[in-house]
Parts: sequence; C-alpha cells; structure tokens
Amino acid sequence: MLDTGGQQDLTYLMDSIIAWAVGIMIAWAPPGTSHIKDAVETPEDGRARYHEIARAAAKVAYDPELKPLFGGPRGRAETMALLLSIAYFESGYRRDVDLGLGKLARGSGVDSCLLQIRVGAGKTREGWSHEDLVSDREKCFRSGLTLIRRSFGACRKQEARDRLSAYTRGRCIDNDKHSRARIGRAQNVPRAPMTDEAVLASMSGGKAKPAPRAAPAAAAGNDS
Repeated sequence: MLDTGGQQDLTYLMDSIIAWAVGIMIAWAPPGTSHIKDAVETPEDGRARYHEIARAAAKVAYDPELKPLFGGPRGRAETMALLLSIAYFESGYRRDVDLGLGKLARGSGVDSCLLQIRVGAGKTREGWSHEDLVSDREKCFRSGLTLIRRSFGACRKQEARDRLSAYTRGRCIDNDKHSRARIGRAQNVPRAPMTDEAVLASMSGGKAKPAPRAAPAAAAGNDS
C-alpha cells in the first residue's frame, strides 16, 4: 500500500502558511463589512475569497524561480507579508477591486487588481492587460512583485522604510508615509509558522530547490 503520510505532512506545511496569511488579512480587513454595491459579500464568502488570494500570493512569494525581497530563513514569508500589506492599503481586499467589478474597482480609472497596478488600457511589462490582472490573481502579484523589486533597486540609497516610495509615489523620496506604512505593517505581522525551506519542500515533494541569483534591479515606479 502506498504510504501517503509524508505527503500529507508536506501539504500541511503549505496549508499552515495559507492559514497564517488569511489570519493576517482578516485582522486587517474583516471580510463581509463593505457596503459598496459590487463589494458586498457574506463573511463566509469573503473568508473563502481571502483563502484564494492568500494562495495566489503564496505561489508568487514561494516560487523557487524567483528571489525573495528579503533574506533570512523566512524571507519569502516576509515578501508575502509585504505583498498582502500593499494589497490592504491599495484595495482593502475588496471584492469589486479583486474581481474588477464596477466603476470603483479601478481607483483613479487606470489602476488594476488588488495591488492597483497602473496599467490603464495598455499592458504591464509582462504583457498583461487589466483583464488579465483581475482574472488571475497570481499575475497581479507577479506584476506587483516586479514593480516592488524595481522600486527597492531605484531607492536603494533611501532608508529601508522608504524604498517602496518609487512604487507609491513614482519617485524615490525620504520620509514617505505611504512607503513606511506599507513596509511597517508587513514588518509587524506574527512570525510565519514555517521556514521558507520547509514550505518549499512541501511544494516540491520533500526537497527544496535553491533560490536563483537576483537580477540587477532597474529604476521604475508603479507605471506599467
């Protein structure tokens, strides 16, 4: 008989990260409380959608082909926390923004998906349109991670808390309250229950792959 106990243990590790992320999201933005027409949902439906959001963010943050934004044994968890923090500030995880429903979903009229990526009627650097970003959360987080990484590279001379300012403000500035709020919230989450190595092992059947070398960062803001 095939022993599936080990595989179940590995699956549990990834599920623990998803549960950790959903707990953070619920604490920040309890689901089912919006009165905006296209954002109305029950708390139960909202929690289910939060699980889908967290799973998409995890697929990006724990992609072994992508280098995390931060080092250390939980650098990928910290990367995921920052993605979720930015999504909280940009969209509050609202249903209409998440799914691209109604006029209020696009912020100033040119922004898309949970991270409110500025794509307008065009496409991101990856070649994704507004429709792509709201129909596939993973694309939203992947495109957002690219922009965050470029902002960190462009603003590397700024204090660490200000290195998101190219993303939030379009240029690198000191004492950027928007950058500091997003990074600060992400830094204050409870510690992830599993190390990156353990989670990557759960995704690859028991053996974690080494992280790739980082590509040189280029200067850019949230202007895809």
